[in-house]
Amino acid sequence: MKNFTALDFETANASRSSVCSIGLAKVVNGEIAGTYYSLVNPNERFDARNIAVHGIRSHDVKDAPSFADIFVEVLAFIGDDPIVAHFAQFDINVLRGTAAKHRLTLPNNPYFCSCMLAKSVLTLPSNKLNVVAAHFDFTFDHHNALEDAVACAVIVNNMLKHYTSLDQFLEEINYSFGYIHGDSFKKKKTVRKLKPKPRTGTHPFSQKSIAFTGTLTSMKRQEAIDLVTNLGANVHATVKKDTDYLIVGESDAKKYRDGRISSQIQKAKEWQAKGGPVKLVSERKFFDALFK
Repeated sequence: MKNFTALDFETANASRSSVCSIGLAKVVNGEIAGTYYSLVNPNERFDARNIAVHGIRSHDVKDAPSFADIFVEVLAFIGDDPIVAHFAQFDINVLRGTAAKHRLTLPNNPYFCSCMLAKSVLTLPSNKLNVVAAHFDFTFDHHNALEDAVACAVIVNNMLKHYTSLDQFLEEINYSFGYIHGDSFKKKKTVRKLKPKPRTGTHPFSQKSIAFTGTLTSMKRQEAIDLVTNLGANVHATVKKDTDYLIVGESDAKKYRDGRISSQIQKAKEWQAKGGPVKLVSERKFFDALFK
């Protein structure tokens, strides 16, 4: 069967529990059979950088329901479907974080990532949602949660065209579901790609020395380390003289904007002053590059 539900969240700030809109697109037998959209009042601040992405402001959600208010209908819409999102690490962690905030119990649906599928089976200059959608001649209003969910569904439908089921496709590319109550989805040990991909050495992080500081909001640090290591990067626990990139999680970025500085950022500044190559990279730019 080609049944799944595509999910997209927009958030008010860097917090995983600050959902301000949700979009869902249900696919039944390879066809979009229904959609769901709602603004959500997160009862949290709206950061300028998030507003710049999706255009939603606090006054737009003043009379909107909370996530707890729509939780039952969201679960009813999804049902037992596998959930797909483009960069699922973010959306699934937002789902988990928002449920925890409201003390809601989530079902243990399987999930998968259309961005990772694109990275496995397509050869594109970037695996961002708008780029992959354009590859399949689909245009949409990017960063509207419903439009993004529909685009995600269209991408997966196109990938499934020559397969009898979602399971058959995932088996073909040696990709395993993640589960809501689990850690993350996984690729199996041997990945057979449907089309040739550029060699790992072509990625900007290949053969680069990377360190992390602060808490990432989009995924656990170990997940990020695993992903970037698979691209050929060398990850170290602390900044060294030959470190190329220091990835700054949102928690340390906020401190930095408030005039405080972490020990890792301080080390990076000191090495920069001595002519070291280290560059500070925000979490958002890191993930943009990660799935380029």
